[in-house]
Amino acid sequence: MYTVKKVFTKIGKYKKSILIVLALVLISFLGVWIRLSTISTPTVLDYDPWYFYRHAAMILNNNLLPPKWDVQSYFPPGRDFGNLNGWSYTIIFFYFILHFLSSSITLMKAAILSPLIIVALIPIPAYLLGKEISNEIAGLTIALFAVLAPTLIGVSMAGYCDTDSPIVFWFFASLFATLLAMKSKKILHITLAILINLAFIYTWGGGWINLIIFTVFFFALPIFRIFENIVHSREFSLKLTPEIISEIREITYPLFTIIFLTNLITTVFLEHDEFRSFLGGLAFTNLGIAIRILAILLIFFLFSFLLWIYRKDFKDKQKRKFAYFLAIGSIFLLYLTVKAALTAPTAPLLVNISVAELQPINVFSLRGFFSIASRVGLITTILAFGIVPLILYKIILKEKIAKEEVFLFLFSLFMFVLITRGIRFSLQFTVAASIAAGYLISNYKRYPKLTLLILLFSLTMYLFYLGFSIPNLLLYFLILVFSLLSIYKSNQNQMFLLIFAIFIFSTIFFISNSIQMGISSKEMLISKNWYDMLDWFVKNADKDALLMTWWDPGHILAGYTYYKGKPLKVHADGAHCGPGACIPYDHNVRIQDMGRIFATSNENESLSIIKKYKQLTQDQCRQVYEKFDDIVPEEACKPVSEIYIIASNDLIGKYYWLSYFGTGKGESFIQLSLTSVDSSGNLIYGNGIITVMQKNGKIYSIFNLPQQGIINKVVKETIYFYNNQRISSYSNSSEALPGTVWISPDFKTAIYMTPSIRDSIFTKMFFFNGQGLKNFELVYSNPEIRVFKVKNI
Repeated sequence: MYTVKKVFTKIGKYKKSILIVLALVLISFLGVWIRLSTISTPTVLDYDPWYFYRHAAMILNNNLLPPKWDVQSYFPPGRDFGNLNGWSYTIIFFYFILHFLSSSITLMKAAILSPLIIVALIPIPAYLLGKEISNEIAGLTIALFAVLAPTLIGVSMAGYCDTDSPIVFWFFASLFATLLAMKSKKILHITLAILINLAFIYTWGGGWINLIIFTVFFFALPIFRIFENIVHSREFSLKLTPEIISEIREITYPLFTIIFLTNLITTVFLEHDEFRSFLGGLAFTNLGIAIRILAILLIFFLFSFLLWIYRKDFKDKQKRKFAYFLAIGSIFLLYLTVKAALTAPTAPLLVNISVAELQPINVFSLRGFFSIASRVGLITTILAFGIVPLILYKIILKEKIAKEEVFLFLFSLFMFVLITRGIRFSLQFTVAASIAAGYLISNYKRYPKLTLLILLFSLTMYLFYLGFSIPNLLLYFLILVFSLLSIYKSNQNQMFLLIFAIFIFSTIFFISNSIQMGISSKEMLISKNWYDMLDWFVKNADKDALLMTWWDPGHILAGYTYYKGKPLKVHADGAHCGPGACIPYDHNVRIQDMGRIFATSNENESLSIIKKYKQLTQDQCRQVYEKFDDIVPEEACKPVSEIYIIASNDLIGKYYWLSYFGTGKGESFIQLSLTSVDSSGNLIYGNGIITVMQKNGKIYSIFNLPQQGIINKVVKETIYFYNNQRISSYSNSSEALPGTVWISPDFKTAIYMTPSIRDSIFTKMFFFNGQGLKNFELVYSNPEIRVFKVKNI
């Protein structure tokens, strides 16, 4: 019989575990709570989430089997549905559970809740990984920094059911399972690692990234050990010692088994493998044949090296099984490498040129550093960079670096290189940074001086956020002096106190920023104007209509119309579909065509481009059937009944790349907000870049941009609204600046456009409601959107 005393005694034994569970629950709760500002959305958010909702709905409506063909996307003729549907199936799985708990839960509601569910689960693998590589402090720190990272918050709000949140979950789960298998070498753990890596890959094509780094780890470990021995012995020697060879043998059995069997399974069932993913991912480097030859040589060297290490095992009856397994697996993986080298794309998709997130970053510049820190978190970023001095410090102290630590360093280095290629990789870097930060802070007792110095550097960087005011500087220098004195005197208690204080301050600052990020993410809600336009299509468009606009909104158009039971086809939806995947008009062709349709001033040219998407020719249809065989439905080659083109206000800001792809020359609208009204009643836009004034009963615009050599120039044409009537005012000056200033009806915005932009089809559609166009009929309009039905097709 339990007494109260016995109960509390028993609880006391599990006090630490209970506190850890409570901490993880708190992190999960905080992560979900921050993302609730969009919970009231009636549908999923933004663009890409519609793709995964629609695919989940299509699978659910097809008896839980993925359809063979997606006729809505990239029509004509549509595209292969794809075989990496892990996230869509996960959404369906959540739907079944939630619907069982409440019959009112729909698939749409499950999709809205799905990122929150994943966010709540992320702390579990994050904690387990941290505990595996260090201790409980590492696990809790990794969980907190990962779940509340600004870059993850922005893509995991309620309703944002893109793959970002499951990517982070499987990232941690994959790393934990693989490191656990590497350490234990148990068949159960190896099997678990294979299954988790398969789930990661099935969810996201880039899920190979961990196994790619583990493959590189085979090279990195012996090289690191040789370097470590040189530093420790202070003698230059490239010798592979028995200890190094023994360690390589230790990791080869679990890691090679995981890598080989995972590749074998995905090759057979998913037509996907590690090496195609790796070389395809490197296409953006434009290194082409060089990187392929290097990959083949390195893989050949690696497996030759491993077989050399195991050469004696072929004669040992007890060991020969794995030796032959290694030989067969090596040949297979080398075959995959050669095949990938011959078939993987050699150049990036054309659209990547326009992606701001793929522009290189100089992380060593102040601007580049804060660009990363704003997405990952300042404290996380600084602690992550601190892993380098920590490793070097341990080498100098002649402490042996554990193989898990070597992998962690390699993993962080790999992600660091990725983030220099563009902020699009900030999510992957966030995972690495969280792990490195958790590992470093968990070792504060072993390395208090180094930890305190790194945290002092973080405090220095916080001044850029908080300001260099006298009180801030005084407090900073007080902490700095006190910290340096404690380091000089080696006063551990003082150092621990300072580490704790600075870390808590940094964490509170980090959480505060995360909360603000969650609040500001309401902007991702789809506006009423877009919903109204979508409902108009559902009500008025023919079921065989084709919808055309610039890129990403295609996801919403296809997804929403499917959701409403009237799936309409779209010209492009933003999901990459490169050469060979979409025939005959791939990603690169369509983005140029769409840009040309909008950016040209020739209406007949626009119409001519549009017409080719009405129906494929017989020869084009034959090409599609030759490529995809019997999975192509008859509908793929049938003509569309009508075509609509959408000109929306978001294309004003996107016009540079639209015109770049369409004409080869990028031009931009210059949008300026009303900033003031001077004493004469003149309207000042953009703090003086454009001034709108009245003189002699006429409205004029003065353009002032000294950086471009334009000083107080009168613009040739000014367009404004009076009593809901559009009025054009012209300057007769021979020195007038060519172009047009368009003033919004509420006078809050001024937009300057060059003559070529002024004459473009997009401008005629959006700003002039199609006036003067003969082949485009305005059929729907609201403040954000103009919809035109294409005539004479």
